[in-house]
Amino acid sequence: MQALQAPKGFSLLELVITLAIAAIVVGVAAPSFSSMIQDNRLSSQSRDIISALNLARSEAIKRGTRVALCKSANGSDCTTDGNWAQGWIVFVDGDEDQARDDDDETILRVHGSLAGNNSLIGNHNVANYIAYAPDGRSVQAGTLSLCDSRKDNDKGRAIRISFTGRVMLTSIAEAVEDKLSPETCSK
Repeated sequence: MQALQAPKGFSLLELVITLAIAAIVVGVAAPSFSSMIQDNRLSSQSRDIISALNLARSEAIKRGTRVALCKSANGSDCTTDGNWAQGWIVFVDGDEDQARDDDDETILRVHGSLAGNNSLIGNHNVANYIAYAPDGRSVQAGTLSLCDSRKDNDKGRAIRISFTGRVMLTSIAEAVEDKLSPETCSK
């Protein structure tokens, strides 16, 4: 006599219940996962601009001449249109004219546009151009505001540039409290 074998696989009811539980778990996790991606994107992008600022400062000291960052849509020329999110270049600004002259001034780094439809806006002092003198001091102090689609000042990043040339990262909400007049994310 043969023993009865247990059926192999899942019944339709078991499969439907499993899929329903998986859909609920994914539905609950997806919004927080999206928020985590946005937070990580802001962190990465703030590190990118801080890295460019630190490069400009160290190259100004090393070369003994002014080195600058400017907004650039094409990776070779400075622009006053748009905001910093379109990209920027770090270049040697030997003639200190706040613009890159084609062959006379070397480009040290090019950064393309920011992903995620994020905005990077400088307050009036650093709206288009940031420069470092040969002694490492910033020619102008200011704040760059990095925001994403959440328009939340607690999530947004403020990149502060002091006259000594030092760069500090805070939330935009903290910069507003300190009366640094950054652009806010709620705009």
